[in-house]
Amino acid sequence: MPFIRRHFTPPSLRFRTFLRANRFFLIGVLLLILYNAYLVFTNQQGDELIAINRLRTDNLDWVFIVGTQLGEPIAYVAVIIGFLCYRIRTAIFVALTGGAVGIITGLLKLYFAEARPMRWFFDNFEATWHNLNLFDESMRNWGDTSFPSGHSASAFALFSFVSFNVRRPKILVSILCFLLATEVAFSRMYLLYHFLRDVTAGAFLGLVIAIAMYFLQWKLAPDNRLLNDGLGWTSTSNLPASDERLHPDTE
Repeated sequence: MPFIRRHFTPPSLRFRTFLRANRFFLIGVLLLILYNAYLVFTNQQGDELIAINRLRTDNLDWVFIVGTQLGEPIAYVAVIIGFLCYRIRTAIFVALTGGAVGIITGLLKLYFAEARPMRWFFDNFEATWHNLNLFDESMRNWGDTSFPSGHSASAFALFSFVSFNVRRPKILVSILCFLLATEVAFSRMYLLYHFLRDVTAGAFLGLVIAIAMYFLQWKLAPDNRLLNDGLGWTSTSNLPASDERLHPDTE
């Protein structure tokens, strides 16, 4: 038997309201991006990877090999399934967010054509390359698709979008989403796939895409009850018409 819940009005699309509701997550991400940008401009490229590479252990290998998959399509599929039970509209835009990230980062990679760390170290600092604690050949990427980091953009877009759309418990969800996105970005450096500049640009790009998609999702038939319900929810309730509209939090 389908569940019954009260319907709600679309959230306010005022940018100030959005900032207030998501202030903790946004502050955390922006501080991280600013700190990373500072490190990028005050250190030589590659120094961060050399330092991170010294931390390598078998346990950390497992953590980051698994964790980096949170920026891949499998993570989007899991989130889409979850949101289908909550709100079909949001599930659709999770998929669109992933598509937007893939297209934009793909075009940027083709435009910049920056060497991956493996190739960059080998071509410019071969002695350093030989001293790195390298992964198996099957995990090495010698391409020219380093900038920006697609996994970082994907993870920050996905988890930012999730954080923006979940109302309760807001702070706990925001912290979890921040940590998961950060893990993906760090894993790209740990696995020697990207430089700090790549993951920083990817994180910023992902955040911007998530914000754009959050507002865009409510521009498409905002009062459509089918889109605003999840699978298994009824489209009406036994409450009086005047009580059926549930206003979202604006705190």
